[in-house]
Formats: sequence, C-alpha cells, structure tokens
Amino acid sequence: MDMFPGVWRDLVLAGRSLARARAFTFVCVVSLGVGMAPVIAVPYGSRIFTAPPVGLQTDTLIELVTTPAGPRQATTQWSYPDYVDLSDATTGVSLIGWATATTDEGMALFVSPSYFATLGVPLAQGAGFPGTADPAVILSHAYWQRHHDGDPVELGTSLTIDHVPHTVVAIAPEHFGGHLGFHDVDLFLPLDRHPLALADATVRFDRSKEWVNIHGRLQPGVALTQANAAVGALTAQLAQDHPDTNEHKSGVVEPYHAIGTLQASQLTIVKAVAQALTALPLLVVCLNIAGMVQVRSAMRERELSIRQAIGATRGRLMQQLLAESVILAALGATLASCVLFNLAPLAAWWFNEPLPPRIASVLQVDASMIAVSVGLCLGAALLFGWLPASRFSRPAIITVLKDDAGGGRARVGRVHRVATALQVAIATPLLVLSGMTLDRVRATATNDLGFAVDALYAAPLNLDSVGAENAWIRMQGVRETLAGTGGVAAVTIADGLPLDFRYRITRVATQEAEGTAPKVVAAHVTRVGDDYLDTMGIPLVRGRAFDADDRAGAEAVVIVSKPLAEQLFPNADPIGRRVTFAAGDDAERTLTIVGVSADFPTSQMSTNRAQLLLPLAQYPDVLRDSVRVNDDLGGGARLMLLARSRPGEPAVKMTAALAQALTDVDPEFESASVVTGTGLRDKSVRDFLGQSTAAGIVGGVLLLLAALGIYGVVGLMVATRIREIAVRVALGASRRRVIGMVLFDVVKLVTPGIGVGLLIAVAFVRLNGEDFGIALSGLEPLAYVVGAAIAVLIALGASLAPARRAASVQPMVAMRSE
Repeated sequence: MDMFPGVWRDLVLAGRSLARARAFTFVCVVSLGVGMAPVIAVPYGSRIFTAPPVGLQTDTLIELVTTPAGPRQATTQWSYPDYVDLSDATTGVSLIGWATATTDEGMALFVSPSYFATLGVPLAQGAGFPGTADPAVILSHAYWQRHHDGDPVELGTSLTIDHVPHTVVAIAPEHFGGHLGFHDVDLFLPLDRHPLALADATVRFDRSKEWVNIHGRLQPGVALTQANAAVGALTAQLAQDHPDTNEHKSGVVEPYHAIGTLQASQLTIVKAVAQALTALPLLVVCLNIAGMVQVRSAMRERELSIRQAIGATRGRLMQQLLAESVILAALGATLASCVLFNLAPLAAWWFNEPLPPRIASVLQVDASMIAVSVGLCLGAALLFGWLPASRFSRPAIITVLKDDAGGGRARVGRVHRVATALQVAIATPLLVLSGMTLDRVRATATNDLGFAVDALYAAPLNLDSVGAENAWIRMQGVRETLAGTGGVAAVTIADGLPLDFRYRITRVATQEAEGTAPKVVAAHVTRVGDDYLDTMGIPLVRGRAFDADDRAGAEAVVIVSKPLAEQLFPNADPIGRRVTFAAGDDAERTLTIVGVSADFPTSQMSTNRAQLLLPLAQYPDVLRDSVRVNDDLGGGARLMLLARSRPGEPAVKMTAALAQALTDVDPEFESASVVTGTGLRDKSVRDFLGQSTAAGIVGGVLLLLAALGIYGVVGLMVATRIREIAVRVALGASRRRVIGMVLFDVVKLVTPGIGVGLLIAVAFVRLNGEDFGIALSGLEPLAYVVGAAIAVLIALGASLAPARRAASVQPMVAMRSE
C-alpha cells in the first residue's frame, strides 16, 4: 500500500515536468494518438455494420439458413417454392422473403407484402402493397427527400422504374432503409416482381434456383427451440418430397444479425484479425516511446538517486515515473478519440451531406467507449513505461552521485536495437516498391501498350430494356447503325477490353495424350465480336481472325495471345492445337486454336498477359447475362460497344455517334459513360500513381515510427557515453568529429535493417514479377538506391538532435567524478 499515496501529487508534478519538455511531450502524444486510433476504431467501426436500423425491434427477429450437409455449404438463400412452403406452414414464425437488385432509380429491396408489418416498422404514409398484381413501389424516406425535397407526395402517382410505370403506394419511415444493417435501399418492391422472376417465369417453380432470403419474427409464446424443431421437420419433409433439389437442404432458425447470420461469424474473425493487426503498430509505437522515456529517465538518474538517498522507496520512484507515462497515454488516447469520433461529422460537413443516423448513433460516447479508451490508456502506459520505471527506480546512489552526467549505468538494450532495425527493414522495401511503381507510370505513359489507344472509343451496351430473347438482334442492329456512320473505321462488341479493370480470369490447359500431364496456365478471357483485333489495333501474328462461320453450334475456336502460346506450346506451332478451359457455367470446354495475336495488356497493366479471345457468337450466355437481373452489387451491362474512328475525326463527333446508336436500346444512355483509349491509359497511370503514393505513405509512416526508435536508442547511447565524449572533447576532439562519431554509430545501427529490407524487396520483385507489374527498365537499381538513401537520411535526421547534444558536452564534466 506504500506505493500509492500521493498519486494525485505525482500526476500534477508529472504534468508540470511534461509541460516543460514540450517537444518530447508533443512527439509522444502524437505518436500514441496515431497508434491508438486504429485500435479504438476497430470495435466501433464494426458497429456500423452490425448495428440494426434505427427503430427496428430485434428481440424476436430471426433468419432462416441452411446447415452444411453433404455437398452443400451453409447458405442464406432459398428457392421461391421453398419460401412459399415454409411461409404457408405452421412453424411458429411469421416469415418474409426478400431479395435485392439494382434498378435505374437506385438500389431496391424486393419483399413480400407483409414485410413492414412483420418487422414492426410502421409506414410514414400509405398502407403498403395492395393485393393486386399491378406494379407498386414504396419509397424510402431518403429517396423521397432527395427527389421531392420533402414535399408531400400524392400516393397513387406513377414512378417509372426500369421502363415500367409503378404506382407509389407508401413512404417508408424516416431513417429506415431496410433491415440490412449498413446497406440502405432506395425502393421497396414486391418480391414477385424481382427482375430474375420477370426474366424467367419458371424461376417461381424451380427449386434448384436459390435467390430468396428469408427472415421472420417469432410468434408470441414461441421459443427459438420450438421454431427450430418445426422448421427442421418441415425441411426434412421437403427433402423427402423433392430429393433431387432438397436432399441435403436442412433449415435452422438463427437470431437476427444486421449483416446476416453467416456473415456475422465471418465478421468476428475479421474483427479479431484487424484488432491484432492494428495492435502491432501500437506495440511498435510503445516500444519506440519506451526508448525515448529511457533517455529522459537516464538524464534524470542523478535526481532519482537523490530522492532515494533522502528516503524514497523503489515503489515510490516507480509511481513517480509511471505518472508521466499515464499522462502521455491519456493524452494520446484523448487525441485518438477526438480525431476518430469527429472524422465522420467533419467529412459530412465538408461534403455538405447529413451524417447517416446509424453512424451517428455508433459514434456516440458511451460507457463501453470510455472503458475501451481507459483500458487502452492504462495498457499502453504500462507497456512503454514499466521497463524504464523498473530500470531507473533502483539507481546505484554512490556511482551516480559521483558522476553527475547522468545515465551512468544505463545501457541500450538489444530489444530496442533489434526493433529499430526491424522497422527499417519493413519500411525500406515499401519505399523501393513505391519507386518501382513510379517506373510503371513512366512505362505506361511512354511505351507501346500493344493496342492503339488513339481514336479508340468504348461505351457500355445495356440490353435490359429489350429482353434476353431480342438481345442478339438488337446488338447487331446497334453495331450496323454505328458502322454506317461517317468517320467510323471499325466497330465490334466485346465483354471487355484492355485496361478496363474488369477481371475475367480462368485456367486453360493443353490437351495431351493419356498419361501425360497437361500444362495449366492462368489466363484472361474476353469474349469478342468480329473485327475485334482490327478495332483495337492489335496485330494478328499467326492464323486467322474470327469470321461469320464461328457461331453457336460450330466448332469451338479460340485466339490466344503470343505470351499464352509461348507458355502452352514453347516449341510447337499452336495453330490447330486444342486447349480446355472452364466456361462461365463451369462446364469444361475444348477449343481449337485458330489464331495467335500480338502481346497486349489484360484488364490491368501487368507482365502476365496470357489471354484467350473467344467468339462472342458461340457464348449466348453472355448476352443473357448482359440483361441486368439479380444484380445485387450493381454494375449494369457487361457488354461494351467498341469503335475506332478514322484519322482526324473529332472526339465530340464520335461520342455523339455512339450516343445516337445506343439511345435506341437504352433511352437513358449518357455520353459521359463513353471512354477512350487514352482515358484507359490515363486510368492505369492514375492507378499506378495511387499504388506508388500508398506504398510511399505507408513506408514513410513506418520510417517515422522507426525514427522515434532511433531517437530513443541514440539518445540513450549518448546519455551513457557522456563521460567518454567529455574526455574526447578534453583531448581535442572537434564538435564535427563528435557528431560524426554519433552519426556513424547510427549508420551501423540501421545498415542491417536496410540490407534486410533490400533483400525483401528483391525477393518480392523476383518471385512476384508477373503479378507485380510490367518489366522494369534500367531504373530498377535506382529504386533500390533511392529507397535505401531515404531510410539512411531519415535515420540521420532522427539522431541529429542527440548528436548535437553530445557535441555540446563541456570537458569539465569529466573532472567532476571523485
């Protein structure tokens, strides 16, 4: 108990002491704030995803999921017939079905008629969906505010959604955008009018098509276990009645989670990993500050010896030293909390957008937030303050008092040396990769990309207004219309183009004789129309291009890029050879190679340019999927209309021609969606610049953290060598020589870390060269040199202050020891 009296007095004295050491306090508080902010952000950031919508009563809400059995994995989706059977049966649960899709008016939630009543959410206006099959819509409050400025909406008015008039029958309550937690929707539509059901009427009767999610509410007096038993018995009966589709499908009732039952368990794992990852930077910060605190304590060792000599116990000295650590940690946690909990309101003010209620409720200060911050504060204080406190709370009185230089017995520990070198080793390769990515920017902007970027135009081809059955005819009509426009040199259609950032990766294998292992290569797949190579300006090296005979039902053919041909058939002519790959429907197909194209980039600039070009006419599923159905994530059409203009044709004229051709099938087509070849190249340049900036920032932050460690290590080295330095000065060592001696020790300290970092960078580039980017030029060695030089300069800058302090030692200090 003798350790704790006078705590408040120690805190006051510690505050005064830190106020005098303003630079030391500022660096420590900012560093702790940076380190603590991510740790605090993880538990509260996850609340944004897990917090239920405002006003939703979740006590008896449930979700129906399937259990993993046989070949089936656990899933949250059911077929429409399964949903009907479950909702009609007596299970003790009032069930609702729902599914999402993107419409031209925004994100929509397709729900069963009893959706709002089951959730217990009263509508702000209207009575909900009518009993008729006429198209109806319920507007979210946010949609109403955006499009009507809060003016009263006359129920019964018409709203056109995906080219179909819908009657507005109700307005959802304020702050309610559906039950999906973080993801709010704009519109509520009847479940049976989901695009998937409208595009294919058989979906309502096909138990193999699973697209309906099921939530519900326990009826009064029904326990979760009772509902589970009833649902289990019903799904078991369905498995007997429909063994082909329901044999391994068993239902279970789970409590409601805002992001879904299955996703909640995954979020727990992600949260734990994120918490561990964010704790590592804080650990590094605490370790570095521990070194700085040791320097400060070493400079006060004479003071501490005098306190001990006049009767202070070791516990009392530790309490005094830990008081400073507690204040520093408290200030750091306060800074982190203030920044973290004001960042979202500041962003809302900056962009002049209201803060979503769910985020506002999460960011409110509550007891749990205070507990986390206080616990983190005390933990960090002990982490960086305990070692210096225990080390300097037991000074050797006689030795220290004989040498008033301070720090007479202190030594720099191996832990701090190794930790500092390790931080430099981690930061150096990031700086090197940042420089290499800048070289990718240079190469992308100046090198031949393999296709002609000039005079190339592309626009999304959205066929959802014409239906899947008419998609091919309308697509050809658009192409012919554009081809007949003056100034157009070539036109084609494809489901992608180089540098479009739309990844289409598959594995392709050679077809070998039985007993011979095939070569398997990861390749990028693009389904293209006739004249694709001419439109893109890609040379044909061998064989032929696609022609009118390459249609559905004909021999499946393929054009491979030169890099893929060299990987699959390094010493043979690829023309006429066969390869296999998995199509979009997961069916393995055998293709005959009819042509080899020149090398050109995939969806992103990379050295891995293995590519398959398939004739679009042989894959009607691409046309069907281009109609926007069941598109939970949005994204619109998959097909692109590509055109090349004649030399000298104005860009404005080509853009207008594309818009005119596409307006026939998409009345809402916008000219702003037209992209150019130079725009694609510029996008890649911006992407590489972003990567370079990100790598440079992360590496720079790590180096700045390492600089704190270097400052602490060098400061303690100087403090422990005051007598030696004073003797050197007395014997004639100049100020420049003393500074040089200290800086040379710093170079020796960081050289192992820089060397290891360079080895890591070299290994990464050599082992991941194909995934890292385009081949580097002779500037590659420069990236290593510059990265290492920056690390050395930051290390020298961090040690300059201790070095200057060492050079200012007076020779008389060496004579004060008796």
